[in-house]
Amino acid sequence: MATRGPDSSSSFPQWVAWGSLALALVLFFGNTVPAVRERAALLKDEAELRDMRQQYEAALAAALPATPVPGNADFDLQTLLLAIDRIGWTPDELLRHFPEPRAQPTNSAADHPPSRH
Repeated sequence: MATRGPDSSSSFPQWVAWGSLALALVLFFGNTVPAVRERAALLKDEAELRDMRQQYEAALAAALPATPVPGNADFDLQTLLLAIDRIGWTPDELLRHFPEPRAQPTNSAADHPPSRH
């Protein structure tokens, strides 16, 4: 039986090392690249959800009681609707019980005769 000396080395360990390195690189990049893409998609979704939440909170703040109606700072529609609901009526029932007052004719000189003093 012949023994191998230090100068006659086998290439088996070198191929095993290169093959293991190639397999490790394939596994690393095969798992890392999709994870990086997924992270980017999640960050985009997070930003979109944050924007939607800000829009939701702004709409909710506008619908809360004591929020003035644009153009009329003294009138709050939500508070009015809550008060109507508190007494158990619908807006139609409220209008039937309390119709709008009729417009009063304007006082003009033709309606009143001149007064004598």
